[in-house]
Amino acid sequence: MAGLDTDAAPRRKGVPFTRWLIKGLLRPYMRLYHHLDLRGAEHLPPAGPCIVVLNHASLLDVPALMLVDPYPNTVTIVKASLFKMPILRWFLEQWDAIPVERQGRDSTGVRAILRHLRSGGVLAVAAEGRRTRTGRLETINPVLAKIVAGADVPIVPVGMVGSYEALPPGKTLPRPRQIVIYVGPTFRLPRGTDAETAAARIRAEIAALLPAYMQPLPEDGGQASALDPTDASLEKSPPG
Repeated sequence: MAGLDTDAAPRRKGVPFTRWLIKGLLRPYMRLYHHLDLRGAEHLPPAGPCIVVLNHASLLDVPALMLVDPYPNTVTIVKASLFKMPILRWFLEQWDAIPVERQGRDSTGVRAILRHLRSGGVLAVAAEGRRTRTGRLETINPVLAKIVAGADVPIVPVGMVGSYEALPPGKTLPRPRQIVIYVGPTFRLPRGTDAETAAARIRAEIAALLPAYMQPLPEDGGQASALDPTDASLEKSPPG
């Protein structure tokens, strides 16, 4: 396993100074307060193009992913509305975030994504398109699934575990809970895969990295109830 110690090295060639600086500021907090750990790093491709697809459980997901990101040219997809907040806009721009309308009506963002991948870049995508409100993996956003399916590049599934317990939606102060990032084996979607099939495959690959309490409920099983971050069942170990 390639842990966080590898990220504590001097700035690597090609890594923008601002990214290196932000990582340096994030590292003490994420390591000491959340004991951030990366498992399965051997599955990460040596370089792009590739798409990293992850579950989105907390506002802590982005800084956690930024800290362990080994690539100098990763960009992220975010809701276009987030760019209306000046401070957040600056932060997102340091990671070359691409604004995309949730309903996929803006073709400019899609063209920017495909252009980045064709140039050998890495794309990070919160596959559900929003933070889960229950702690469980939710339905994959069909617009994002369509983009991933049409890109024809390796796909890297990532499971974020512990971030929901540390800072669930609606809370403002993080709890001292461990955050573990699990990386699964890469996979590809055949050319011509439709959005529904792509979404199901992406969801299954991410779910395989998550513990039982974060698994999606059956589609016909009704609404999921919110997890209580203080519930003793959350102490169960995630998959190794």
